[in-house]
Amino acid sequence: MRRLIGFTLLSLFAFGVFVYSQSPAAKNPLMGAWKVTEIADTNGAPITNPQPGLYIFTGQHYSFARINGTKPLPNYPSNDKATDAEKVTVFNSLYLNTGTYTVTGNVLATKAMVAKSAFATGGAGNRYEFAVNGNALVLTQKPAGAVIKLVRVE
Repeated sequence: MRRLIGFTLLSLFAFGVFVYSQSPAAKNPLMGAWKVTEIADTNGAPITNPQPGLYIFTGQHYSFARINGTKPLPNYPSNDKATDAEKVTVFNSLYLNTGTYTVTGNVLATKAMVAKSAFATGGAGNRYEFAVNGNALVLTQKPAGAVIKLVRVE
């Protein structure tokens, strides 16, 4: 009987270790949804109260969407009623990029499958150094580029 209890407890312990080791959050601190809280581009002062932006990381895929700048998108009833100038403003304001990613140490490498512009879907993709501190994430594009600060929302 003691062997059966010992075996059962050992089996439960092994199962618990297996389940915990399979947890994506334990392996990958990026997993989840992150709200953009600051954008510091090399072309100007940091935007500390940015327009909406959401970065999502699943097991192997990511999706980045944000409105650049400090102004909201133009308000018009539909694309067929928007002026060309309004459409250009929207195009220039949006950052949209989604695809696959890998993490090696503190380096995030993205490879876009779909993006706002075709040039973003070819080539080697983008690289970022990242730091996660609790619910805060900082992405620094390499070799030189934007620094995006985010907070976990899920």
